[in-house]
Order: sequence, then structure tokens, then C-alpha cells
Amino acid sequence: MEKLKCIKLAGNPYEIGFSHGKQLKDDIQSFLGDHDALIHILRRKTIEKEQLSEIINSYTKMIGLHCPEILLELEGLSKGAEISMENAVLLQIRRELIGTNSFTLTGDCSSFAIKKDDTHILGQTIDLNGDMTAIGHVFKINGESQKLPNIILYSFAGLLGYMGMNSYGLSVCINMVVSSDWQLGIPPYLLVRKFLNCKTIEECIEVVEKIPRASSRSFTISDGKRQVILELTVSDYRIIEGDHLLHTNHYLHEDFIALDTMNIFSQNSSRQRLKLLEEKLEDGNLSLQHIAEVFADHSLYPVGICAHNKSNIHLNETVASIIMDPKEKHFYAAKGKACESVFKQFSFD
Repeated sequence: MEKLKCIKLAGNPYEIGFSHGKQLKDDIQSFLGDHDALIHILRRKTIEKEQLSEIINSYTKMIGLHCPEILLELEGLSKGAEISMENAVLLQIRRELIGTNSFTLTGDCSSFAIKKDDTHILGQTIDLNGDMTAIGHVFKINGESQKLPNIILYSFAGLLGYMGMNSYGLSVCINMVVSSDWQLGIPPYLLVRKFLNCKTIEECIEVVEKIPRASSRSFTISDGKRQVILELTVSDYRIIEGDHLLHTNHYLHEDFIALDTMNIFSQNSSRQRLKLLEEKLEDGNLSLQHIAEVFADHSLYPVGICAHNKSNIHLNETVASIIMDPKEKHFYAAKGKACESVFKQFSFD
């Protein structure tokens, strides 16, 4: 069983980045040393060094223009981890550099958000290729000195955002969906960090409307009053609202179904997982034990809710599972395959 670390960060953006980099320096340097964070292994074609540098510089300018505080955090990360600024940015745009042709029949994450009576729970499995389990951690970011909320985040060494919740109770899950309009912009993982400084879903939507996006995603967001699925292409978005929200890796909104370019094998896996989630969660049982059992389900093995890649790094597998209780402000994380891991509770206290 992989050990789950809690990385505590505080201060201004530069100090947060520096502490992140210093605490995880060995993980970050080792990951970058493996074919530029496995980018050249998982891509269909290697990116030449000069071209890669030009691409990274273009993204760096975009981040500086639209998210200057994140650029400062990346400067701190580069100093703390003793890596170049180019490599600090590379870790944020890794998914965009790998591209859309690497997706396999295992699909990606499975998410839900359910409100029932006084109970309100969100959760997801994190399914990725590239053997990412070892470098996944819980990050606790104290924003008080900057008059920002505190954040509990599950992410990976060197990556500033993935999914999490803040001390306002706003919670964010993330799922891959694929449209054909990927372009230069701000990576969705950095949008998550912007979301987690927000208090309401309306504020999150304002972020989406103001910041140019690099790639498509679906976010499941709750602010304690509302919960929505926010489906994005690069150029547009749609909202699905309700008390019982489930998402895997194909577009659900009728306006976007025809725009879905995920390969047919992944789409089939996604639809099967969505149906399985519906069956497993239809009774409204939101106990930690039941959700853990749902996430460990092998009905569709090896491509099910708990995915196994059978030691093939090109295939996705479950690298972590997360359950969030925004009302009680509890965050539960289990590192590794859901069938082999145990949830640990984290709180803002």
C-alpha cells in the first residue's frame, strides 16, 4: 500500500510554490528525468527539444497574462525543487503536451455529487496513465495571510491543481472529456486552483468566462447551495444542475454530444461505468463504507470503476479515490487502487 503524505503549504504565492518544490524535490526531479515526465513515452511522437521549449514559453506567457499569481507560484516551485522555470510550467501542461491520441479503452475518472436530505457528498476515482500513484499527495494550503480560503487538494508532485475543496465548502471534481478544439490557453488543472479561491458556483463560471482554456474538461462543483456539472469545450460551456449528478468521460449535455471526439473504446467504457455508478448509487446510501465499495467495484474489470492497467503504463488505472463532505468539511483520500487502499480523513482543523 502506497504511503499517503500531507504536504502543508502557506504564505504568498511564491512561498507556497517554493515550499511545494522543496518538500517534493526528489519526486519532481525524478519524474522530470523520466522522458520529461513520461510525455515522450505516452505521446505518439516525440517533441523535439527546441519545439518543446517554444511551446512551453507560449504557455508561460499565457499563464503570466491571465493568472499572474500562479506564475509567481511556479517561480517558487522552480526554485524550491531546483528545476528550470520551463520544467515547472511543463508539469502544468503535461496533459496538453501528451495530446488526445493517447487515450485508451480504460477511459478516465468516475465522479458523483449527491444531495439527500441533510447529507451532501461528492467523490471520484482518479484514473490516469503513466504510473502516477507514487507521486500523488494531499496538499493543505493555508490562504489566511492572503485573505483567501484554506484548501485541501489532491494532486501530484509539481502540479499546482487537480481536485479538492476549500474552507467555504466549495468542492470540485474533474473528469476528462475530449473536444477537437484544444489550443494554447490555461490548463484546466490550473482552473481548479482558481475555482478553489471562489465561494460560489457563479464565481467559478466567471473564471471560465474570463480565462482562455487550453483543453476540454468536465467539472462537478458544489458550493453548499447548488451543485452542477460544468462541461467545457475550449470555446464554450454548458451547465447541468441537480441533486443526483454522475459523470464519467463522455459529454452528457445534448448540445455537446455531437462534439465528443473521445475514441469509441473509451466512450463505450465511459457509458458502462456511468450505468454502473447509477446502479450502485441509486439507493441513496452515502456512507463512507458503501462509497468505498462502489469505487472498488470490478464488474467491468480491468476497465471498471476500479481500473487496473496490468503494468502497462499506456493504460489508465485508479491512482487515488476521493470523497468530500462539504457540509462537515471533511476530505477523505485513498491512495492507489481503490480495491487495495484505505481512506484517510483530512480536515481544515
